[in-house]
This record gives sequence, structure tokens and C-alpha cells, in this order.
Amino acid sequence: MILLNSIALVLSFANVLYQCTAVRRTIHDIGRPLSRHLLSITNLNTVATVNGDEGFSIEIVGRRGSYVNPFVLLLNAVDALAIVGLKDTKGRTVGTHFQLTKYPTVIIDVQPIGSADVVNWYLSLCIYYGVEQVIRRQAYQEITISCAWNDVEMVRVIIRTVSSDIRKVTTASGSNTTEPTSAVFNTLRPRFFYVRNALALDYSIVMITLMYSIMYLSRLSKTAVVPQTYADPGPHWDACIIFPGDGPSPSRDHPPFLECRWVIESLSMIPNFMIQQRRFAELGIAFQVDNKILGSGLLQKGKPYETTASRKPLATATV
Repeated sequence: MILLNSIALVLSFANVLYQCTAVRRTIHDIGRPLSRHLLSITNLNTVATVNGDEGFSIEIVGRRGSYVNPFVLLLNAVDALAIVGLKDTKGRTVGTHFQLTKYPTVIIDVQPIGSADVVNWYLSLCIYYGVEQVIRRQAYQEITISCAWNDVEMVRVIIRTVSSDIRKVTTASGSNTTEPTSAVFNTLRPRFFYVRNALALDYSIVMITLMYSIMYLSRLSKTAVVPQTYADPGPHWDACIIFPGDGPSPSRDHPPFLECRWVIESLSMIPNFMIQQRRFAELGIAFQVDNKILGSGLLQKGKPYETTASRKPLATATV
């Protein structure tokens, strides 16, 4: 029986990646519309402004002489986006901060302006675009990100460092902020596996791609079925995540289906998996709930429309 279950699991993983490969040329980017927000930026040591044609803008001010560990910042940003993304998009978050228990040296402070809270979607935009600009321009310093909608400032996100001996911090709401785990959804058990001949990826590319994917999935209802789509963070980051979804090659034809909440939570676990494996590379994802594989994903180098006939992604023993 154990052997049969193992064979079934391997076949399921092979089917996962087959579906990902089959839909590469037919899927649509969930995030392209907001790429227009990144139009211009100046030196982060003074003031940086990103103006968008849909009303959203950010202003970034860096503190000279300070230093923020980019790896820890990215880990924290993935975590923060997942926490906010699992909430109702139109809901609101009060003033708080995010700090990882295992990597406590970087704090992301949230300070709403004009009220005690901020719309979750706006907060997600502020965290993603602010951190993305810092990492892209290698401006590893403490910063203040001011976010506005139609020129009205809504929130400030402050990224700062603290002493490495601080291990526990209480948020403004009175609870501890830690990285998401399967405790949020007790039945969620995603499986991660490196594809055969997996290409190496810089950790920053992996993190930004995860952040982008989480941010845009958070726009949907948390119980909505993930569509056949892909997440592409843009030309500066040479990676994407493919979701076969409910298109020509459906993940499942009966309930339960692959919901956004399962995907957001699973994506937030990938950094810890890669850290444990000491390897940042192309990765297959099997979204498993109650021992049932609901769907799949593929973190790949390059863009969805870039295919190489000689590379056939198959599951490996790393599961």
C-alpha cells in the first residue's frame, strides 16, 4: 500500500509539471495592469517617487549611513504580504509592525495616516513596490515609504533595523507577528520539489517573484478558485510562477478546488524550504489539502512564453 501511494504521488507530481508546461502559451498575466505604476524614480538617498496613472504613488526616503540586510528584509516582506494577503482585500489593518522570530533584525512598521487603519490592498501595494525598488537599486538602508492615493497620503511603511539580540516583539494589536505556518490552515500540506535540471535563481529573484504573486492573488476572494494564469514581476526579475488553473488542463473537476488562500499560504512557505535545502532554484509546487492535490504551480527562470524543447521538467526525489 505504501508503495502504491508513493507511485501515485510521483505520478501526480509529473502531471503537475506537465500541466504547467502545457499552458505556458495560453495563460494571462494576473499582474500586468499595475506595471504602469513603475514609471520613474530618483536616488533613494534623497527622495524617490513612483507615479502611476491609476492614482497610486509612493515616495521613498532613505537614511544615509544606515544598513538593512536585504535577505532578511525580503524574508520579512514575503511574510508581511502573506499575512495581509490572507485578509479581506477591502478590509483594514491598524498600525502594526512585522518582525520574524527567526530573523528579527529587520522590522517593517506600518503607520496609517489620517486614520487608525489602512485598506489592506493599499498596504500590500506599498510594501511590495517600496521593497522592490530598494532591492532592485541595491539601496540597502533604512527607509520610509509614503504611499498616497490621488495625492492623499494614506500610510507610511518604515523599514528599520534592530539589535540582533531582540527575539520577540509585540505588535500594536497585541499579538506576536511570526512567519505564516500550516497552523493557519491545519489541513494544508504543500509539497515542493526541484524540477530535473533546475536552473539556479538568485534569492532576490525568488523573493520578489513570490511577493508579486502573493500581492496579486490577494486581490481575489480568499475562497476564489485560482485561475489559469501566471505571475510575472516584470523585466527586471528573470522568473515567473505558472498556475495551470481551471483552464483547458484543470487541476480538478470536482470540489475541493484550489483556492487563493491555499496558494498564498503555500507560497509564503517556499523561502524556508529553500533555506533548509540550501538551494534557490526552479521549483515545482503541489498544493495539497487533506492529502488531496488540488492544483499545481511552477516557479521557473525566465518568462512563461520562453520555452526550451530540450528541457523537460520532471519531478525529482526532492519532495
